[in-house]
Amino acid sequence: MSIAYGILCVISLALIGVCLAVDRKKDICLLLLFISVFVCNLGQFLISVAPSLSFALNGNRIAYLGQVFLPLLMLKMILNLCSLNYKKWLLPTLSLISIAVLFVTLTPGFFPCYYKNVSIAVADGVTRLIRDYGPLHLLYYIYLLSYFALMLIVIIHSAVKKKITSTLHTTFLLCAVLCSIIIWFAEQFFPRGFEFLTVSYVISELFILLLYGILQEYGIRGENGSIIIANTSKKAEEYLAGTIHPGDCDDKTLFSEKDIEHILSSDEITYLVTEREKDVLAKLLTNKQRKEIAEELFVTESTIKKHTGSIFAKFNVTNRFELYAKLKKYI
Repeated sequence: MSIAYGILCVISLALIGVCLAVDRKKDICLLLLFISVFVCNLGQFLISVAPSLSFALNGNRIAYLGQVFLPLLMLKMILNLCSLNYKKWLLPTLSLISIAVLFVTLTPGFFPCYYKNVSIAVADGVTRLIRDYGPLHLLYYIYLLSYFALMLIVIIHSAVKKKITSTLHTTFLLCAVLCSIIIWFAEQFFPRGFEFLTVSYVISELFILLLYGILQEYGIRGENGSIIIANTSKKAEEYLAGTIHPGDCDDKTLFSEKDIEHILSSDEITYLVTEREKDVLAKLLTNKQRKEIAEELFVTESTIKKHTGSIFAKFNVTNRFELYAKLKKYI
C-alpha cells in the first residue's frame, strides 16, 4: 500500500510539470491546485511508512495541508473557467475559513478535539492511523460537503446561464467534481485500508488538464479564464475542432486576404517572425486547422504545433483569439 501511495506521489509531482507545460497563461491558482494534490499524496505516503505515532501524525498534518486547500482552489478554478462574477470578499473569506479548518485538523497529538484518541497499527510493513473522531471532526465534513455543493451549483448555474454551452466542457467539469464526491461518500460507508480519495484527486487533475489543454490549444479560453464558445452544441464542437467559420464571430476575428497581406508586410512582423513562421501565421489568420496547415506546407502536425507555440510566445498570447486581437492594429 505504501508503494501505491509512493506511485501516486510521483504521478502527482509529474502532473505539476505537465500543468506548467499545458497552462501557458501560468494560472497560479491551477498550479497551487496541483501542488496541493502532491502535498496530500505525500502526507499519505509518509503515514504509510511512519515508524512512530509522532511521525504518522506529522504525515497526517501534511496530508491535511493539501486536502484543506484543495476544495478552495478547485472552486476558484471553476469560477474562472465559468467566468462567473462574484464579490471581491468571497475568496478572502473562504481563505480565512480554510485556514481556521486547517488549524483544527492540525490539533491531533496536541488536543483531543479533532481526534479523541489516535494510535498506529502496522501490518505487512504498512502503517495506518487508528482514529477515534472527536466533536470537531464533523466540522471538516461540513466544510467538504459545502464546497462540493458550491462547485456543482456553479457548474450547473453557468451551464443554464450560457456561460458554458458546450456539453463536453460541462461534462469535464462535472466529472472532475463528481469523481471526488462519489469516492468520498463511498469511503464513508465502506471499510477500507486505502485512502481512495487520493486517487480521485489525480483523476480530477487529468480531467482539468485535458480541459485546459483543449481550451488553450484551440483558442477558446478568454483572458480571464472564461470559456469562449458558440451558442449551440454544433458550433461548440467546431470551436473544439479549431475552425470558426466567417460570420460565427461577432467581433470579426477572421481576416481577408488583403488584411493578411498588410499584416505580413509590416516591418515589425517581418522582424519578429521567421520566414517559416510567417507561412504558418498566414494560415493561422485564415483560421485553418493544424492538420490542414501541415498538409499545405508539407510538414508534420508536430512541426506546425512548434511553430504555432513560437508565434504565440513572440506575441505574448496563448491562443488564436488573442493573436487575432493583437494583429488587428496592423490592418
